[in-house]
Amino acid sequence: MTVVRSRRVPRDLHQVDDSSCLTCVAANVLYLVGVTDIPDPQWVDREVGREPGSGAQRVKARRFLLEQGLSLHLVCGYETERFLQEGLDYLRSYYCQEWDSSWDEYWTPHRLERHRRECLAAQGLSTFGARMLSEHRQPTLADIRSALDRGCIVWLSVDNDWDEVDCHAILIYGQQRNVFDVYSPEVSGSCLQQYNRRQLDRVWLHGEGMTAVWRDRSRRRVAEEQGRSCGSTTAWG
Repeated sequence: MTVVRSRRVPRDLHQVDDSSCLTCVAANVLYLVGVTDIPDPQWVDREVGREPGSGAQRVKARRFLLEQGLSLHLVCGYETERFLQEGLDYLRSYYCQEWDSSWDEYWTPHRLERHRRECLAAQGLSTFGARMLSEHRQPTLADIRSALDRGCIVWLSVDNDWDEVDCHAILIYGQQRNVFDVYSPEVSGSCLQQYNRRQLDRVWLHGEGMTAVWRDRSRRRVAEEQGRSCGSTTAWG
């Protein structure tokens, strides 16, 4: 795998509402790898179909990044195939340590059906071939370090400390020893932060896994050559 190493730093892009963290992460990913010259969360919202006040679906966000020519490596213990076979029983088994009465209230028949459709959509990402890699296991900090060493950006879901099922999307784009450079969309304050190893271990919601994102250098070179042959320029940054 030959990737384009980003020299950019994420913009200090704040959430437009409490549910727009994944939109902001995707917008900054596209900025970091040079697809856009400025982060554009409004464009991302339109493309993934996010409504104000609602979170973007992870499957739609992954498809959108793949459609922009990026490659993804998902490491997650959750198995969509098992949910499609076992339904609520698999959810209770997989999230047994976190499961309480609030989770029973959250997983209404409507949400279960919506999650079933999301799992079917996730299976559909296999049409992108080698640009969409998946591993079903619990990721580790070594996975994050390895991805950063290869020049990837890491999209991670972390516990939002709200005692709810949902989680918060962040971006890890650099490291120095045991300190990681993190873009964490916030409503106020600075979004560019640093987490140490213990912090990352503590806030990581393992059930949601990690996604390493990169742009293949050979694909970039082909696109640049096509742009020159057509007399146009590309927005690689």
